[in-house]
Amino acid sequence: MPVLVANQPELGKTTEKRLSIQADLNGFSFSVIEESRKKVLYLFKSDFNWDKGHTDIFLRHVDNCIKSQPILKKPYSSVDIIYDTHKYVLIPRQLYKKGEELQYLTKLYTLDDLEEIDIVDVASEEIVIIFAVNSTLLHMLRESQPSFRIFPAIYPVMIHSSDFSEINKIFFKYIKGEASIIIYEDKRLAFCNNFPAQHFNTALYYLFLALKQVQFNPEQTTIFVSGSIPESEISNITKYFSRVRYLRNVEIPLQDANSEMQLSLLTFSL
Repeated sequence: MPVLVANQPELGKTTEKRLSIQADLNGFSFSVIEESRKKVLYLFKSDFNWDKGHTDIFLRHVDNCIKSQPILKKPYSSVDIIYDTHKYVLIPRQLYKKGEELQYLTKLYTLDDLEEIDIVDVASEEIVIIFAVNSTLLHMLRESQPSFRIFPAIYPVMIHSSDFSEINKIFFKYIKGEASIIIYEDKRLAFCNNFPAQHFNTALYYLFLALKQVQFNPEQTTIFVSGSIPESEISNITKYFSRVRYLRNVEIPLQDANSEMQLSLLTFSL
């Protein structure tokens, strides 16, 4: 069932609530949260995934989903889009030159015809993230929500990294096809990158490559996992890391491990 939480009687006046929407390889999902009570009032997860080789099919599913969910058309106090893309570049703020976003991004990636460029300033890191977004998806969302903010999926992790008190911490996300690794030494960003990974062992290879680069001791490192990682593979991770946890918002926990794994970013305020 796509609707995981439906506290409809409590929705009330949505202008006092926050709407967060997520598009990643797991599919299309969204949440409605009442910040004052730190409570999820509505949580939706699509029953379709995003095959990057067939984005047109994914977009058709999203369009049908948006049209079938009247709750997406209501007014909210804020609307945030979390868009998972591997096409991003981090630029130190002092080196960033406005107007050169295309040059920055195309040095590393080939952009599709239907991709547009967006930017977000991460004040806590003094960096600017330049990233590519599917313009068709944004157009669909604007039909229901004319005004919203959009962020790459690495952004919520970055601005909330200090919520986690551990010194050496790795945020490891894996969904078949892609792995994302963000590493912090206390409050210092030490590593951030995405890698193609059709198999979990490939993702693990990149994880240990990143670990070697930052020279962390696995026994003194906490790894926060998210995405779609089977329990058996999480058990494998515990063979190397003494502390393995789900990435979760302790103030707004979700109802089960699978939801925490795939949807926790929807609970963080941006």
